[in-house]
Amino acid sequence: MRLLNVTAFSFRNIDQITLDLGAGFNLIYGDNGAGKTALLEAIYLIARSRSFRTTKLKNIVKADLKEACVRAEVTNEAGQVRALAVAKSLNGTSELRIDGESVKKSSDLARFLPVQVLLPGVIDLVLDGPNARREFLDWGLFHVEHAFLDVSKRYKRVLTQRAAWMKANQSSAFEEDPWAGQLVAGGVQITKWRNAFLDEMNPYFEQMLRLLDPDLSCSLAYIDGGYGQGEEEGKQKLANGFARDLRFGVSHYGPHRADLEFRFNGSTARDIASRGQAKIIASAVTLAHAALLAKAYEKKPVILIDDFGAELDEDRRQNFLMALMSLDCQVIATSTDAPTDLLEHKVLEEIEVFHVKHGALTTDSH
Repeated sequence: MRLLNVTAFSFRNIDQITLDLGAGFNLIYGDNGAGKTALLEAIYLIARSRSFRTTKLKNIVKADLKEACVRAEVTNEAGQVRALAVAKSLNGTSELRIDGESVKKSSDLARFLPVQVLLPGVIDLVLDGPNARREFLDWGLFHVEHAFLDVSKRYKRVLTQRAAWMKANQSSAFEEDPWAGQLVAGGVQITKWRNAFLDEMNPYFEQMLRLLDPDLSCSLAYIDGGYGQGEEEGKQKLANGFARDLRFGVSHYGPHRADLEFRFNGSTARDIASRGQAKIIASAVTLAHAALLAKAYEKKPVILIDDFGAELDEDRRQNFLMALMSLDCQVIATSTDAPTDLLEHKVLEEIEVFHVKHGALTTDSH
């Protein structure tokens, strides 16, 4: 995929700004508060119909206004161009459009613009709890397994229905559970998809990790949440744990309890990695995710990077740039540093550079 242009109206501290983007590396630079991250956030809004920074609409819409809007044109690998638009109002309503036609589901937009994000908090993917890691895997599956979204939604719905049933039937036996079969069937399928996706991603992760830091060694493993590989094993797990499930009113086994583990120096990176090591590992797995989509499935994501090169020395910054260039994906990155301080002159000749000041796009002066 390629984002051709994006226009943000009344978005955060932006009145109106339009970016006509290059196919490769695009650098947006400017002072803190100039509107750089807001532009990335606007692109993310088009892709996911939500912000990566806040759930509060008042923090998205420019002060004293009632609505923010973002429009964009994207082209796929076949050269087809689609017009996408998202409007968010302070009254809580959202309007989503594709080629001028209203759509109801944010997933309809997401299929046209896969994104990967590298934000300053990317290390949370390694150091925080499993929710972010499950979501990370599932966004990849959303773009490569057509049935995944429906199966995942149905699984979550059955989880909720089973919880309600257990709370209302405290004296029941496992044989009376009306939801166990559906829960296991969906859970086993999700587990198989996640395992297969991770197996495909592993070689790309090793490659990206070597590019970012040849001295760092780490591997990926999927912790499946207790179901194992088949429905019979899954049903047995549910049966064995039914008394506890019934007591607490929740299902303790299944892919909703799964995790992606980063195995590092005989332990997990979450437990022993430094923040610097965690950032490299998280960056490597994010780029590996993008590489898998781009090279194995021909669905090149747009990569959004906030504060490019921050906390990296010059060698690691160049390694990072080489890893990005190896993906042949569109990259949109921000920085407070001037381009000439950040990148070599020969690189500057190959990229698009934008200068943002006070929420407005100004002529580049590099």
